Amino acid sequence: MAASEKTVLVIDLDLGRAENLKSLIEFMDTPSVITAMPDDWRNRLGARRLEALFVGPELGDDAIAALLSELEQFDPSVPVVMIQEQT
Repeated sequence: MAASEKTVLVIDLDLGRAENLKSLIEFMDTPSVITAMPDDWRNRLGARRLEALFVGPELGDDAIAALLSELEQFDPSVPVVMIQEQT
């Protein structure tokens, strides 16, 4: 995989849900999709280019604020999709 390959990142505390969403995104012909926990996404991303970020519903407000702050410093133009849990 080239370092310049665009990658979609799924961050969720529920690893099963993250893997399910990863499978759906891959089904739509996105070649590089990875999952991560909020505190290790930069390590998991490595040298890949971040194309979009999906954030799971179980992250609390403080964790989301910290994640978005870190993302803003990393690349403020990355689209973020917030997943809402169905009720």
